Amino acid sequence: MPTENPRLRDTAYEVALVALATNPSYHKDLLSTVKSWPSVIYSALPVISAIEPQLNTSSMTDSLKEALAELYVIAGQYDKAFSFYADLMKPELFDFIDKYNLQDSIHEKVVQLMMLDCKRAVPLLIQHRDLISPQEVVKQLLNADVKCDCRYFLHLYLHSLFEVNPHAGKDFHDIQVELYADYDPKMLLPFLHSSQHYTLEKAYEICTKKELLKEQVFILGRMGNSKQALAVIINKLGDIKEAVEFVTMQNDDELWEELIKQCIDKPEMVGMLLEHTVGNLDPLYIVNKVPNGLEIPRLRDRLVKIITDYRTETSLRHGCNDILKADCVNLLIKYYKEARHGISLGSEEDEPQIKNSDTHDSSKSLGLRNMEVKSKTRGGGRCCICFDPFSIQNVSVIAFFCCHAYHTTCLTDSSYTSNNSKKEIKSNSRETYDDYNDYMDEEEEEEDEEAELGAPRMRCILCTTAAS
Repeated sequence: MPTENPRLRDTAYEVALVALATNPSYHKDLLSTVKSWPSVIYSALPVISAIEPQLNTSSMTDSLKEALAELYVIAGQYDKAFSFYADLMKPELFDFIDKYNLQDSIHEKVVQLMMLDCKRAVPLLIQHRDLISPQEVVKQLLNADVKCDCRYFLHLYLHSLFEVNPHAGKDFHDIQVELYADYDPKMLLPFLHSSQHYTLEKAYEICTKKELLKEQVFILGRMGNSKQALAVIINKLGDIKEAVEFVTMQNDDELWEELIKQCIDKPEMVGMLLEHTVGNLDPLYIVNKVPNGLEIPRLRDRLVKIITDYRTETSLRHGCNDILKADCVNLLIKYYKEARHGISLGSEEDEPQIKNSDTHDSSKSLGLRNMEVKSKTRGGGRCCICFDPFSIQNVSVIAFFCCHAYHTTCLTDSSYTSNNSKKEIKSNSRETYDDYNDYMDEEEEEEDEEAELGAPRMRCILCTTAAS
């Protein structure tokens, strides 16, 4: 039939397509015709209406399904076309989903998507888990009737989901333990470390059945059966280094005794125990526990190594102590030199003269310049309480190491007022707040020291206020 030059009436093409659809022997011809004919020369709806009654009959073939899907695409019914493409396992299905934004239509086609391409299906399902929940995905995969390893698909999905969000599939962590044991045992131990949502007893039963020893040790440790876990390490794994690490992590003295008890009758393990417990146990204590007459392989070499390691450790400690003492002495000398520095209390008018008189000495000018900055920012030649220059009052001056200076009378009056206010605050806080007991104890200790000295300790008002 011509499709142009001349172009027939729409009904002519529609009648031809319906005729092909009614005979199963022509379904392949129908599919090729639908793909080759321009969609503008006929209406797809009449043809769809003629094919739909055959959906659940024996005359329905894969070619007719694909032709119907093509007609749905022409009619703009992309979700119905997706359903047929999924059943037919078309390789271009994922591109079809992206092209027409059909993520909402994947609810009932999880198994088909996984069978078609699990590497693309898993990220798709996880990315759109707000549209199709993990519960729905797991349900479809567990109840699948098709002949495929849906448990493996479930393992891939739950593993990727756990990596994206460890808590999203927490209801299925018991299943995941079994899936890891079946398909990826190496990933089971990291999963057991990371998850808190699996049943310990069930996980231990699975690991025992699969003879996963390190996983058994970890689960027994979490269950509190440390001695049983230690027995698995020594008797089944035979790894003394791991046994020592396990006991060290448990921080239990009784477990050390249990470790020695289980190894003491095994000569090779006693030797390995001597090698790996340096720094945790006294080797002499282990040696004294060894029964008389027990031959330990390479005992001399191991004892020499223990003594050498001990000497090295002792030498390092002495070296560190010497460095620490030298640092302390150097810092004390530096502190003493800093404390001996003079403090400039001159007025602001005298500062330029000080600078000009010492320009010939670069080191002195640098020190004065630093002191000028401190004086300008911390009071200069004025009292930090009354702000009068020191020169206009014939009163003694007290200067602190922080470069703040005060008239003696101003500081004494301020200290007396501050002590009285502290006593009032302390009495009120004792009645109101119990959380300040430690702070009050420190204050009482300072008051006792002042009482012993016979006079209140002078403090810089500005620094004390800022610190409090």
